Amino acid sequence: HAALQCSIPAGATLNFGVYDDSSPTGKDVSTALSVNCCRTGPPNPTTGTMSIRIGVSANSGLINTRQMKNSVNTDLMSYQLYLTSFGGTVWGDGVIGGSPLSQGVSINSNCSSGGQAVTVGSAIFGRIFAQQAVSAGSYADTLTISITP
Repeated sequence: HAALQCSIPAGATLNFGVYDDSSPTGKDVSTALSVNCCRTGPPNPTTGTMSIRIGVSANSGLINTRQMKNSVNTDLMSYQLYLTSFGGTVWGDGVIGGSPLSQGVSINSNCSSGGQAVTVGSAIFGRIFAQQAVSAGSYADTLTISITP
């Protein structure tokens, strides 16, 4: 039986742009997520379920309290990532916190031919919470995205 292999070819970047700490509303942005999958052998097509998990914040070590760090000082800015809509279900790993995205796939392309693009059923929805007293600067966080076919 064939096995499915999936990867994120270019990674994923979510850019919040400029944040106004005096605004009474949070800053919401989203980005598409592209996945490439292939099958290692027959049958054709090979079907299965991929699970996409987004791990802990490098700065907070948590999923339910993700934080970006200022590049020049120790200020932290809280944000969150969601499945399907802003403020909805937290996108996580299903163990430490939040829920993974599970999606059925049907793959025709062999791994030797490079695989095929799979449309992920959800964008990554991100929100910086309102009125955080933080200094000006560039903020960033690093997360691990895991795909299990």
